[in-house]
Amino acid sequence: MSAYAETVRVEVDIEDCGSVALMDGDGDDVGDVEQSVALVTVNKGMAELSTIYQHGDGVPFTVTIADHDPGADLDGYEEIVEIDFMSSTGEVLLIGWRLDWDDAAVRRLPPLPAGPGVHRLRYHVWSTLMERPDFDGNHHYLQIWPAQPSPPVVVKQGEWIAHSNDAVT
Repeated sequence: MSAYAETVRVEVDIEDCGSVALMDGDGDDVGDVEQSVALVTVNKGMAELSTIYQHGDGVPFTVTIADHDPGADLDGYEEIVEIDFMSSTGEVLLIGWRLDWDDAAVRRLPPLPAGPGVHRLRYHVWSTLMERPDFDGNHHYLQIWPAQPSPPVVVKQGEWIAHSNDAVT
């Protein structure tokens, strides 16, 4: 049996707050915060991914959905974190933070090959503290695969996470 992995590139529109939501199913069953790690907060049914853009149309996101750990891209990104995400449906979507829900802004992702259950999210971010980031390049990369529950972890800390940690202490 060969390993499955599908990579898609989508563009999301962010109206404010510099975040993108990974939502389970149709996004109707979002609950309280379950866990967080730098750059990602996981609620029941949703993971909020911080972006380097406060707002913008067509912000590129690359997403790999796999049936195995696809491996971190340690050389291509400055910040990398991992956290668990529970999918009750096996279907996920991305949408930029918006003032009002807009079905046209939803980016449906390929189905999770393992279906419902615990999945690991590995979120990569590049060019985190640039003064004027552009939309060219691959600044945000999300990997999703089935996994056993594990604690959140910072895989690679760059300036953004270090700056956030300094602000907290």
